[in-house]
Amino acid sequence: MNIWIGILLIVLLAGSCVVLILQRRQIKEMKRGQRQTETLLRSLEEERPALAQMIRHIKDDEPRQLIQQRSELLGRLLAAGVSHDSDRSNAVLDEVDRLVEERTEFMRQTRLIYERMQPTMMERLRECGLNDEECEICCLYALGLNGKEIQQYTKDGRHYQNVGLIRKKLGLGEHDRNIDGYIRSLLK
Repeated sequence: MNIWIGILLIVLLAGSCVVLILQRRQIKEMKRGQRQTETLLRSLEEERPALAQMIRHIKDDEPRQLIQQRSELLGRLLAAGVSHDSDRSNAVLDEVDRLVEERTEFMRQTRLIYERMQPTMMERLRECGLNDEECEICCLYALGLNGKEIQQYTKDGRHYQNVGLIRKKLGLGEHDRNIDGYIRSLLK
């Protein structure tokens, strides 16, 4: 009888340990997600005034509407972050998911926005002979994505070959700086 009680206690202790380990992992993942959200919110808070100013100066309707829509989305995202309302946050994140789901259109719209917001960068890319699709890849780098994230997003198996062509057009050698750092340096 004592042996069975001992075995039962060991099983309960082991089960409790497993539950604690799983809970700790879940808490770590939640904290990691919260840190990523906070980083995104800080980044978006910095961009919002610039977007608002750009909207006032843009004459072309489509880019103006796109910037207005993204600025409003940013406002909803910031409000969700400030309120810590999970329903509100989920609704905004669903909206972001819908926005980026249609890759071709999202990338085209992003290029149009960068053509208005960062004309110097886009002119430099065009001077180097980049076409629309190559400029769209560069805009994803400008957004802060890295090569692996872009490849996963575009689902393009030739991403690294395409980036090699972009690097060549930009005059970047194989061992020169990373393309993402180069593109972001054009934003300044």
